[in-house]
Parts: sequence; structure tokens; C-alpha cells
Amino acid sequence: QGAKAEFSPKKAIAKRSLGIVVLSYTSVLPNPGQTIHGKQFSLDFGGKGANQCIAAQKLGADTVFIGCVGTDIFGKDIINNFEKWGVDTQFITKKSVDTGVAQINVTDNGENYIIFVAGANGTLQKEDVDKAHDLLLNETSVVLFQFETPLETTEFILNKLSSANSKCCKIVNGAPAYSNSYQNILKLADIFCVNESEAEIYTNCIKKIDSIESANEVLSLLLNQGCKTVIITLGSLGAVFASKDEPKPQWVKVSKIENPIDTSGAGDAFLGSLAYFIVHTPNLSLYEQIKRACIIATKTVQFKGTQKSYPLKHDLPKELFS
Repeated sequence: QGAKAEFSPKKAIAKRSLGIVVLSYTSVLPNPGQTIHGKQFSLDFGGKGANQCIAAQKLGADTVFIGCVGTDIFGKDIINNFEKWGVDTQFITKKSVDTGVAQINVTDNGENYIIFVAGANGTLQKEDVDKAHDLLLNETSVVLFQFETPLETTEFILNKLSSANSKCCKIVNGAPAYSNSYQNILKLADIFCVNESEAEIYTNCIKKIDSIESANEVLSLLLNQGCKTVIITLGSLGAVFASKDEPKPQWVKVSKIENPIDTSGAGDAFLGSLAYFIVHTPNLSLYEQIKRACIIATKTVQFKGTQKSYPLKHDLPKELFS
């Protein structure tokens, strides 16, 4: 069921945005000008690219991170965290700016509200990426992109990979969402992945996603913009996807978690897991790879935090990896 992902099963996965995550847990969100009591506060490592990288690494992938940190204590801590998990950090560049930060408020029902300050992520330039030229062109199976770094740098890498006829799978996570200036990137991606709200923005809010049927309509709109394969993640409903070659939408269902604790970083867990399965289970259909990634992402919402909620391979059912 679904097309197979035809990509070379090499070992490296490269990613690109990182930062510190400031988490506050509260019963309700404050109104403008209002101060409320929170229940708990914690610091975690994050940034979409970093989360996706750690999610894949914890499953056993061989990962490399390309990005920028500041010269502050946070930047040092982030590199140490990567190295603790075995991520190759040789292409992380230190810049004389603040490290990126995400402020996340989490309510009792597990919903999250995020403000992201790019910091050093916004300084990633073409010359920073060119340090990893040989790695990208010759040793990489999957490259994951996010929009937390400059779009022109993202487009530069995608063009480089396309011009070299690289067989690596180029996954673009269109988050945070932009209402314009992304068309070339979308067309260069092998897989374009967004959640419901992001998908609505990329289709100019023509259709609100409030059902599987409406998600399928938005999916078709995104395909018509030139992307090869589109995935829309739908939280507790799983995901829908379609491709240029197989435009009929397919729905990947997941078991619903009745009382999610924290949905922060679940989408990143999905993408990191998907990258892992594309590299390590190339004979599976894309449907099955997405399904397995959804199962792992669903497990993360039962715990607080971002990267620390991501499971290790030995904590998951063996049949996920067979």
C-alpha cells in the first residue's frame, strides 16, 4: 500500500536548526496583561532540526548536524548534548550571537503554544554549509530541512543536491510556515511535510482542515503547487499523504491517546523517525514508513519535554524494526 521510497540506504542524516527550549506548564493561558501561576518549569534541548536529529539518533541512525550555535553557555551545552547521543557535530559553526531559543507554554490538555527566536540559526550561510560539501553529496541518505534557518540557504543546499543528481531523500519540514517565498523550495523537495495549520497557510487558507476529507483537499492543493510528495500530519488522527505519481490521498491512522501530557516536539519525533525508516527500511512502502513514524511520535506525547520524551530503539516493540 503506497509507493516505495526509492533512496540509497547510506548511513548519514543531516539536519539544520537547534536551540534551547524553555517549557512552562499551566492550566490556562494568560490573557493580555494578565499574570498567572504556572505548574512547572523546565529547560530542554530543542529546535526542530535538533529534535529530528536526536529522534533519529535514538533509533540507531548515524546522524550529522549542520547548523549554528552562539558562543554563549547554551551553545556549548547543545554541542555537548549532541555528542552525548553520538551525533557528529563537526559541521556546527559557532557565531558571535545568541543561541536560538524556543519558549513553549503547555496546557493541561497537552496542547502547546510556541514562540521561536532564531538567534544563531538565522546566521546559517552558504559557506557554513559548503564545509559539508562532500558529506552532503556522497555520504548522505536523507537531508532534513526546516524553515527556522534562512530560506535562501535552504534553497542553496536543495539546488546543490539536485544539480549533483544526488540520490539522497530531501525532506522539507515547512515550519514555521511562511505565506510566500517558498515555491522553489517546495518544488525541489522530495517530501514536503507540514501539520494542519501550516498546510492551511501554504494554501492561503482556502480550506480549513477539520476532517480527513478537508485534509485530503488541502493535500491535493499542495501537490498542485509542484511538490513530489506531500505529508500532512494530523495529530491524534495520524497523517495523510499523496504523491505526484500516486495522487490519490492515503490516510495513515494511529491509536488515539486519550490523555496526552505534552505534544511539544511530537512532529519532530515523527520526522526524525521517518528519516530513520527511509534509511534503514528502504524496502518498506512509504505508507508503512509513515505508519511506523506515527506510532513513535504518538508515544512521545505521553511524556513531558521534547528530546527527553523520544524513545530509544530498545524501548520500542521489535516489530517496528522488522
